[in-house]
Amino acid sequence: MSVITDANHKEYHRAIGMLIGQGSDWAYDVETNGLDVRNGVIIGFGISNGLKGFYFCHKYWKDGKLHEALTKEECHTILTLLSHKKLIMWNGSFDCRFTYHYFGVNLIPSLYIEGMLAKHTIDELRPFGLKDVGVKIYGDQERREQLDLYDSIKANGGAKKEYYKADLDIMGNYCIKDCHLTFRLAFYYVTKMNKQLENFFFKDEVMPLYKEVTIPMEMEGIPLDIKNLKRQQVDIVADIAKLEEQIQKLISPLLSKVFEPWYLWKNFPPRRTGPFAQALCLYADLSLPQTGSGAFSLSKKALESLPDSIYKGFLQDNDTPYLSNDIVREIQLTMVEGNMFNLSSKHHLKKLFFETLGEEPMSKTDKGNPQVDDKFLDTMADKYEWANLLRDYNKLNKIKGTYIDRFLDEQQDGIFYPSFFQHRTISGRYGSDIQQLPRPKEKGQVSDLVMKYNNEIRKFFIAGENYVFIDSDYESLEPHVFAHVSGDKGLKSIFRSGCDFYSTIAIATEKLDGVSAFKKDNNYLGRTDKLTRQRAKAYALGIPYGLESYGLGKQLDIPQSDAKILISNYLEAYPMLHKWMKETDDMVKTLGRVRSEAGRIRHMPKAPSIWRGHHDYILDSLKLWKEYSSDPKKYNQMKHLAKEMRNFLNNGKNFQIQSLAASITNRACIAIARELKRQKVDGHVCAQIHDQIIVKVPKDVAERWRKSIQFMMENVYKLSLPLKAPAEIAHDFYEGH
Repeated sequence: MSVITDANHKEYHRAIGMLIGQGSDWAYDVETNGLDVRNGVIIGFGISNGLKGFYFCHKYWKDGKLHEALTKEECHTILTLLSHKKLIMWNGSFDCRFTYHYFGVNLIPSLYIEGMLAKHTIDELRPFGLKDVGVKIYGDQERREQLDLYDSIKANGGAKKEYYKADLDIMGNYCIKDCHLTFRLAFYYVTKMNKQLENFFFKDEVMPLYKEVTIPMEMEGIPLDIKNLKRQQVDIVADIAKLEEQIQKLISPLLSKVFEPWYLWKNFPPRRTGPFAQALCLYADLSLPQTGSGAFSLSKKALESLPDSIYKGFLQDNDTPYLSNDIVREIQLTMVEGNMFNLSSKHHLKKLFFETLGEEPMSKTDKGNPQVDDKFLDTMADKYEWANLLRDYNKLNKIKGTYIDRFLDEQQDGIFYPSFFQHRTISGRYGSDIQQLPRPKEKGQVSDLVMKYNNEIRKFFIAGENYVFIDSDYESLEPHVFAHVSGDKGLKSIFRSGCDFYSTIAIATEKLDGVSAFKKDNNYLGRTDKLTRQRAKAYALGIPYGLESYGLGKQLDIPQSDAKILISNYLEAYPMLHKWMKETDDMVKTLGRVRSEAGRIRHMPKAPSIWRGHHDYILDSLKLWKEYSSDPKKYNQMKHLAKEMRNFLNNGKNFQIQSLAASITNRACIAIARELKRQKVDGHVCAQIHDQIIVKVPKDVAERWRKSIQFMMENVYKLSLPLKAPAEIAHDFYEGH
């Protein structure tokens, strides 16, 4: 291992010689002063061929500041040579983007194996961090250099993540070891791939998607309408304040019932710090300096300046006899009256709903505590005006924090750079910080106030001058997929006939007469009985995913016996679907894995052993009770195994549908990116949100590319029934959806 600090170093020229003449596979890793890809500093980078490793030091920490070692030009020489090799990285998107922005060298075409994605392809379960995976495979010794690094950072006065403050030799050794580990782990997982998985990883999906779509999306970013964002931020703050004032006014008559006894308990004995002490300072009008946050300073020096009084005595000595019980109570009441009810506090809300108002909770946490969740608030909103307002208050705060504030805080020069993660989900669907952009709402779905801000969120993302978005979204992709994988003729016929999917399912399952599944017919179910069609949405996808009678009964609020009839009718109507579900269950029980049609594998290695050992009763709650009820401890263990087995069986079915749907969308992205590049169009795939792909292209070629993108999305993967992905031209994300 060699730490290189200048171009005259013999190891610098040795590294050049090896990069020119020896081996094609090199692991690469950068060390930086932070996570800001566009404005940060690369302090050094390491390479390894599995045997020999080098660390090229660009900057090093000494005497409280960074000093230059290798110049940018000297680093550029090494990186240019490296760009002609086959590179192995772990979280390569970060390394490639940082390298490009800082040194101007594009390593994306050279990226051969992304180790994290190789791990995800073979083992889809967490962890995915380099050190965590290294410890899992090779043992705790893989953390030794990391611990040495932390000790060095601390000794130099740095925080834990300030890697650049470590001693040079320790930093270099740490980076080289990371490169060695990346090299070993990547090939550890690649060698576990059969030919089919190799094609899936290198050729068909994983690496092409990463190199040609994911990393470019993260590099390009999406323009934001900053003026609109700032305007919405001002407006929503004002509306949230109004809502809070309204809610506090409506609930104020209830506060004494809730908070007088609670504060007496919580603040007894009262303390000389915290909320009580601050309330005391206000109550007694103490002339104390205030901190930046507006709180009174209770430092020793500040308190000594006060004239002698019972309040000074209490604050100095925390001696409760200074204050009578009456004074303590008066102060506590001022806390209550001063809007001490925290609208965001689950504890406060639980006390109000369940203790003061005597409402019954609808659900409990894993620890058995009642909870105030969205579903509960929806119910309470019909009963209490303030609960209805509180529901809006929560939604506005979420919109403000999750979207408006974050977009403004994280934008750089009017561009938001989202992150896309191919390893965040087992199915292979993207994880992203824009994945959950809310869909536009229609009047009646939410309050007018919430709709006002909700429907602005997608408008924040704009194409920019001289560009437009092509927005294409698969219609009913998952239903298409499960109709295809099951091979059920009845399901396939729904999409070939042009019937409404949910209406058709409802008519067949609930055995309805005199209604139609065609939207143009006068007796179309969606018009004549909207509720029944809505009910179908609970089971149309749920049953193929393994939804059982208990869960369906709860969702529809019907007896479990009625839910059983619905499931039976559904499977009777679509027998090939039923057969596919049984075959999938058998694969899980015997093999402990299932494979999507596109090639991705879901592993459930515990399933066969659970099934072999307990199949007689594990999925039969009555048999399970009869067998183990006399031993509560064993009974609970077996209940846990039964739950685990049900999850395995459901996951087996869910995975095949979800994963194939993900692969179709992923491969459409690849096809579009390649065609844009082939035709040398100044455009790119800029976002994938569920089954929706958004592509940025110049205005003057928009119509041609609208047709082309729709064609590629509908034909990139051949299902046994046609896919539909209508494409629209838009100037922002809202317009196109």
